Amino acid sequence: MNEFQAALRESVEFQSPEYLAIIPVAGLVLLFGLLVFALRTGLRPVKTHGSSYPLFGHIKFWFFATITLAVLAVAAARPFWVYGGASFKRGDVDVAVAIDASASMWVRDLGPSRLDLAVREALTLYTQEILTPGDRVALFVFGTTALRQVHMSANAERFIEQVGQIGPPEQLSGDAFPWDSDVTTAFEHVFQSLDNQDRFESGDEDWQPEERSDRVVLLFTDGDFASDNEQLSRLDQALAEFRRRGLAVYSVVIGSRTGVNLNTVLLEYVRGVDYDATLEADLEGIRTRVNPDIVATFDQRAGGRSFVLDSAGLSAATFLRNIVDGHRSITFQLIPAEDKQEVWQWVVILAVAFLVIAMLFY
Repeated sequence: MNEFQAALRESVEFQSPEYLAIIPVAGLVLLFGLLVFALRTGLRPVKTHGSSYPLFGHIKFWFFATITLAVLAVAAARPFWVYGGASFKRGDVDVAVAIDASASMWVRDLGPSRLDLAVREALTLYTQEILTPGDRVALFVFGTTALRQVHMSANAERFIEQVGQIGPPEQLSGDAFPWDSDVTTAFEHVFQSLDNQDRFESGDEDWQPEERSDRVVLLFTDGDFASDNEQLSRLDQALAEFRRRGLAVYSVVIGSRTGVNLNTVLLEYVRGVDYDATLEADLEGIRTRVNPDIVATFDQRAGGRSFVLDSAGLSAATFLRNIVDGHRSITFQLIPAEDKQEVWQWVVILAVAFLVIAMLFY
């Protein structure tokens, strides 16, 4: 209702706004009439048999005349309508994209690697125009640790550039980042990073997180997580913080249900140059497969849902569009007209109507 009133105020302009100064005077006159009415009502004699004490009596003409004065002041100000139609506009959204870049995402059980498909689907946010001008997006990439690549902003070019750079490392030595998927640390990093940015933007040192409906987390992963009891406890706490902020997690789960051996990722590298025999032995016998069940627990605890992408020919674009649009607020807006339309004549008719009513019931 407040948005409609604000839109209405913006849609009406006045050619001679100085006449609007009469309206406060009319308000004072009306207030004086109400005071007189209250005194007369309180001081009138006790009602006797045969007497007639109407509730308003002749003072109602005063009320109608005062309202007529205010309406005529509006007409004298020459109002005109500057909008020709109305529509409903969808609001903006904030989207936090979290991409699993761990080693299990490098396997090619679907043809392209799972990570390539995650990048492809994340980019559909802009290639399919799911996000529109005014929407903001942030990028988080996680493996054993979590990194924020892009802070929450409307800079589409920055997001597209950083997503396009996500891929396996050139060498597999000296870096523990890719060998696990610590989704717990990732979720903690997401809400803490968003909190820090919100606190900075608010300028309030006492800022506290609030529940919002225009912000979502999109998770691109295979669900191949290894968690101990300590991590599961932290995961519960992180998802509780998500619920507190209204952050729902929507997951695109990528991979085949039959799975593939993890050591197949070594086929893209040179033995003895890019990796050593120790790593080859560590990966021997490890199999990775899509695990939508563990991701389903995120849906239950954070209020989201999942899409399983188990074929390179599938696309999550429709799923992502429905999710994003579902978190947009609906606002009322007025559409500008080519010509201004004067409406003072209608205001005069309204004033005459009040005056006629006053005379009829005097």
